[in-house]
Amino acid sequence: MLLALAGWQPVPEPLPPTGGGFVWALFQTLVALGVVCATAYVTLRVVLPKLGGIGVRRPLGLVNVVDVLPLEPRRTLYVIEVNGKYLLVGASEAGIHVIETLDATTVEKALAARETARPLPPFAQTVERWFMRK
Repeated sequence: MLLALAGWQPVPEPLPPTGGGFVWALFQTLVALGVVCATAYVTLRVVLPKLGGIGVRRPLGLVNVVDVLPLEPRRTLYVIEVNGKYLLVGASEAGIHVIETLDATTVEKALAARETARPLPPFAQTVERWFMRK
């Protein structure tokens, strides 16, 4: 307020030149995308496993969920492998119940037939290999 009374007026500073146009903006976007992807990769592969195993990893224990079939919103069938034995398990609001013990050779033949009959698309195979690396 005092400066205005004294007759002082601010001198506008010229803006720095932006330059580059579309190509420069595209380059900056691609560099930023690369930084984001590298950060996500390092976070999933290095940081999260060191924080107690949080992250996308394949289970290494004795229990492995082989297949899942959702029946209704709160009812699901699971085929679970436990130490070489296959179990058909039902899960619902009432709890988890073992329905039947399945023959291991039959289940393994069905899994092999499913993999050969319907292989994953190439991109999905690449993503699966990337996530399943140790």
